[in-house]
Amino acid sequence: MSVLELSQLLGNYGELIGAIAVLITLIYLAKQIQHSTEVSKVTSYHEAIGQIVTSALEPDFAGLTVKSQSDEPLSPEEQVRSFSLASAFIFGHEILLHLFRKGQIDEPLWENIFSNNQVYLSGNMILPVLKSRPGVLSQELLKLIESRP
Repeated sequence: MSVLELSQLLGNYGELIGAIAVLITLIYLAKQIQHSTEVSKVTSYHEAIGQIVTSALEPDFAGLTVKSQSDEPLSPEEQVRSFSLASAFIFGHEILLHLFRKGQIDEPLWENIFSNNQVYLSGNMILPVLKSRPGVLSQELLKLIESRP
């Protein structure tokens, strides 16, 4: 085998090794992107759940919900607090609805969250606030609530 043939053979091996290295790098990057996407989904889910839980665990949430359900008048301060808590509660559900529509939350999980919170979402504290929100997700959530018994 001549020096030229050996050089060509080594060059061919080098190209093959380079192509394999590029393929391995692309596979690695695809896995990293997939992992990043999964982390993003989980983060969005946790932020939405956190929004719901934080608003619902506020001491005023229960009192204002009871007061609203019994049609007791709210003071101006209570009205503002009620609106803020309702907005936070709604916003968390809007995020979850969006994630569900994009296939990032499975149906049983979404259904469980929605069913367990429907009594609040359709109550006198939350529903009027939801009806006043013009956004697409707000309107989709409203339709979903109104379509359920």
